Amino acid sequence: MWPFITHTSPTEWEWADAPGESHDEKHGQSIIDRLMELQANELLTEAEWFKPSQGHPSPARDLEDLARLLTDATPVAETRAPRSAESLLGAFFAEPPEWICLVPTEDPPSLPELLDAPDTPNHTPFPGGEALSYRDHANVLREWHNRYGAEICYLDTHEVLLSVEHPPAAPSETARVAIEHYAYCPDLDQVIGGLPEVALQVPTRTWFFWWD
Repeated sequence: MWPFITHTSPTEWEWADAPGESHDEKHGQSIIDRLMELQANELLTEAEWFKPSQGHPSPARDLEDLARLLTDATPVAETRAPRSAESLLGAFFAEPPEWICLVPTEDPPSLPELLDAPDTPNHTPFPGGEALSYRDHANVLREWHNRYGAEICYLDTHEVLLSVEHPPAAPSETARVAIEHYAYCPDLDQVIGGLPEVALQVPTRTWFFWWD
């Protein structure tokens, strides 16, 4: 059994019949790499909003260059106190979650496939305006689980909160993962901010995602 908290009553969850195809399986590459590749132009324009420690914002030539510029534009992680899952959820919701759900699975990243959540129809990075399938969500979360021990602790129709056992600490890796977060969930700009602000959540033990 895997537990998670939510605002949605267990009676409203539906077990999925078909999780949909995975876009990484179609192209034989990591789903996160695929998302960054398809949204590279949008991601590179984010560098125009950076406030580097010295000089003026510079255009980014590629995603590696974007990570370098982001490293320079992001405040030192220690300047921001870690936030608990409770305080993070409290910042985005008027009421705390009411439910603890238990799902019979030994593969927690597969929860999006099992429960058809989160629903993100407005994020359409794939050719033909295709949105992420629930299997795509599961594969993104599985990558972060394998690398950083990220586990779902909150799940709802448009939100995911991950508890991260060993988040990245090195500035260069933090910048890279912030770009991954933004490629997975561009709507973070509405709830957290631009890439430098997203980078501040990466070294913490709680990663929040929300889609409009």
